[in-house]
Amino acid sequence: MQVKRYSTSELTLRFWAAIALLLTFSVIFVAYVYAEKRIDAANDQRVYSLKIIGELRQSSDDLTRMVRSYIATEEHRYKNHFNEIIAIRNGQSARPVNYHQVYWDLVGEENQRPRPAGSRVALMDLMKATGFTDAEMSALQEAKIQSDLLAVTEQKAMQLLERPELDPAQKEKNKQQALLSVFDLNYHNAKIAIMQPIATVYSLVDQRTADEVEDAMFYALVMRILFILSGLLLFYSLWDIKRVHNSILGASVSHLYDQIKAMGRGEVLHDAELRKAKPGSIMSWLGATQLRLNSSIRERQTLIQTLQQKEQYQRTLIDSIPFVVWLKDIHGRYLEVNQKFAEQFQHRNTSQLVGKTDAELFDAQRALNHVVHDKQVLTSGQPQVIRSQHKTETDQYWYETYKAPVLVDDEYVGTVGLSRDITLEHTADNKLRLSASVFTHAREGIMITDPLGVMIDVNQAFTEITGYSAKQAIGCTPRLLQSEHQDELAFSSMWQSLQQQGFWSGELWSRKASGEDFFQSLTLSAVLDDKGQLQHYVGLFSDITNQYQQQQHLEKIALYDSMTGLPNRSALTQQLQLLLKKSTEEQMLAVAYLDLDGFKEINDRHGHETGDQFLIALSERLQSQLEETELLARIGGDEFVVLLPALKDKKAGLAKIQQLLDVVAKPLKIDEWMLSVSASIGLTFYPQTDATEAEQLIRQADHAMYQAKQDGKNRCHLFDTDYARSLRGHQETIVEIRQGLALKQFRLFYQPKVNMHTGEVIGAEALIRWMHPQKGMVAPALFLPAIEQHSLGVELGYWVIEEALRQLAEWQRQGMTIPVSVNISAYHLQQLDFVNRLQLLLHFYSDVPAYLLQLEILETSALNDLTHVQAVMQACIRSGVSFALDDFGTGYSSLTYLKRLPATVLKIDQSFVRDMLVDPDDLAILKGIIVLANEFKREIVAEGVETTEHGEMLLQLGCTHAQGYGIARPMPAEQFMPWKKAWLPPDIWAAALVGSGIHPSGSDKTLTTHSQHRAV
Repeated sequence: MQVKRYSTSELTLRFWAAIALLLTFSVIFVAYVYAEKRIDAANDQRVYSLKIIGELRQSSDDLTRMVRSYIATEEHRYKNHFNEIIAIRNGQSARPVNYHQVYWDLVGEENQRPRPAGSRVALMDLMKATGFTDAEMSALQEAKIQSDLLAVTEQKAMQLLERPELDPAQKEKNKQQALLSVFDLNYHNAKIAIMQPIATVYSLVDQRTADEVEDAMFYALVMRILFILSGLLLFYSLWDIKRVHNSILGASVSHLYDQIKAMGRGEVLHDAELRKAKPGSIMSWLGATQLRLNSSIRERQTLIQTLQQKEQYQRTLIDSIPFVVWLKDIHGRYLEVNQKFAEQFQHRNTSQLVGKTDAELFDAQRALNHVVHDKQVLTSGQPQVIRSQHKTETDQYWYETYKAPVLVDDEYVGTVGLSRDITLEHTADNKLRLSASVFTHAREGIMITDPLGVMIDVNQAFTEITGYSAKQAIGCTPRLLQSEHQDELAFSSMWQSLQQQGFWSGELWSRKASGEDFFQSLTLSAVLDDKGQLQHYVGLFSDITNQYQQQQHLEKIALYDSMTGLPNRSALTQQLQLLLKKSTEEQMLAVAYLDLDGFKEINDRHGHETGDQFLIALSERLQSQLEETELLARIGGDEFVVLLPALKDKKAGLAKIQQLLDVVAKPLKIDEWMLSVSASIGLTFYPQTDATEAEQLIRQADHAMYQAKQDGKNRCHLFDTDYARSLRGHQETIVEIRQGLALKQFRLFYQPKVNMHTGEVIGAEALIRWMHPQKGMVAPALFLPAIEQHSLGVELGYWVIEEALRQLAEWQRQGMTIPVSVNISAYHLQQLDFVNRLQLLLHFYSDVPAYLLQLEILETSALNDLTHVQAVMQACIRSGVSFALDDFGTGYSSLTYLKRLPATVLKIDQSFVRDMLVDPDDLAILKGIIVLANEFKREIVAEGVETTEHGEMLLQLGCTHAQGYGIARPMPAEQFMPWKKAWLPPDIWAAALVGSGIHPSGSDKTLTTHSQHRAV
């Protein structure tokens, strides 16, 4: 089959055709985008037109609702809304943004604008600018005129309602007449006259704008079809250009480019691949050219491989030589170097060094030495051996270099050299000389022994320290110096360490030739040969007798009491730490803290010198009662500690302590005086359930000793580990609460207080919750008892007050004003600075009225100082804060509190309320509390209302104010306002007769609470 060939002119023609199609495609695309935008514009015009028409209808409806609401309720905010709507429609006030989303019923007196305000423009002006037709605009104007006429009627109705009348009956008649005027048939017909034109406009605009949208969509469809067809033609044109282009090239552009690059590199290509190209194509011509080059390329590659192989052999030869090898020309340039030479220069290989001179590779002095030696070799024509030293920043090296001239055709053309590192040899010679000098002149004694320990050499310092001459020492073992003060066990341990580790270092006693003992610091080392075989031992020692004696003196000062000679607290702690490691359940350890009773009187009466003698004598007496393993320490003044290790049980320890008590109580004669004291001893045992340190055991015994003092002295008190563990747990809880307060983990929840009969929310009680990161929400009963009498409880109480004030301020900003009560502990209330700190908080939140804060005092908290508490409460009341008695009826002195404490509110404990439906006693107590409250003119709030029946019974008893789960559970602050708006009391509560269930004796009057309720 014959392959069609294309020319470049055909390719050019197809290219210009594609350009024309691309321009056509672009024009159609622009037209298509314009069509889509027409659809959007038509839809927007449709929506906006209907919205403007709807605003006329909505404003007319809003005017009707406002005038009817105003006449029915006489609340002026509806009249204000009426006037505001008229002003907005006539362009006298700024229009709210998105008027159709305005709900005037949600607007309060303080907020006349429910939406952000825009510009001032009359509604009819907006309609004219919208683009309505003449017919549509005529109908809209008719509706606007009718709406304005109806607005006049509505204004007359409001004026009739506002007409001043002295006669209430006439005023009520005016109200009924005004109300009738906005509900009668005439008013209805007027509304029809407004809505009919609006309905007509709705139909006209809906049909017109729908037609415009449909026309735009049809135009867009036509443009879309043309866009797709032109795109397909453009795609076909581009494909045809590519087909013709590939036919002319004979291969892809990338393949053709790769072939040209291969030719440029001189590569041999496969003949079969080159012959595949289409005849007449560029690839076919390129293949023919490449075939002619392949033969010459193969010959060249064969020659190059032979030369490379020879060069590789030469390179391998010189690189295998373990010395530095190089070849230079007569001008000093390196012609060849081996790998060993290149290792002298970091980050350089042999090829980078070829062509360099000594001046480019080495420092100036070394380069000059190389040049001088090269000239000497070339001048003499004889090889030379040169020794040189090279220094670096940290080391120095010695080299031995062989240099010879290179002779070619009876002419010297360069030099060849070989150099080796002789640093180790040079250093070894120096070390031998240095070792001999050090051995001779060292100030420490040195002895060298054979593997059997026989001394074969000693230095002069050995003779000066020991007194033995070299002749006397050589041939003997180091036992020549053995002292009677050093036991055999130390020598055995030293020898074992030397055998196993090849090294030993330590201090021991030795003996001089004169028989005098001295204390030496000795280091022994085993010396091995290259094969790891022992050759000999080397010992290095010095006389440290003076240092040892000074150290012993300092240790005695640091670890022993200067007066009694007993161990002090430091020595006691060290010994106790050692005993803790050995103590077990079968071998117990007792720590006794002993304090003398009455020692101060001896010092005061007889003087401190007599007191010191008494302590020395008593220490000796106590020491005589102890075993060798037991320890007596004086830790200061008249305080001692006794360690009793290896006890079988606690009984044995108590018996020993009783023995010490008896010993202390015996009189001692000091000079002419017979003096006697007793002792209070605190005792603790180890091991214990919890891990215990030495200092902790001493503190335990010290704590128990103070308890023995309080119990009457001259006795022993055993430390209670269970109580201590409980105390630690309590302290850990306090620390955790303090951290929670610092990390803001506490929150206030608010439980509503309501008037069950009217449904009014009269207040809220703030209740603390701990939002623990691991335990979740923790109730106050689980953590408040731990800090009830602690300063942290006071700190947390102030936080609660401040947080409640902060929330009150936040609610005020949101438009809600409601009293909040806070629980205060008796311990907090009795703080001396309570009033001042409360006044500071009230001043800081000055925008919150003080009467909105009420403090609740637990009636069961048993206030100790009623006079002080009464004064504190009076001072707080003068600042505007009120008080309530919480859990009333559960304390032991309820009537006393009721009489003396100026609390305005009594909160009936929920235990009486919860069971009053089934327990006659609780019901009787409840009735009594209500009677007391009325007699003392106190308000009542019942806690624990859990069901509708509870609330109904309380209302019958005359109690209207309550809180409990039947009303609402405590909730976060952000949930309180939504709950308040939605709250409605049960119908049975609203219909209940308050006070119908109880009558005081001798009276027919129903018992009720005050209708006014103060801040709760």
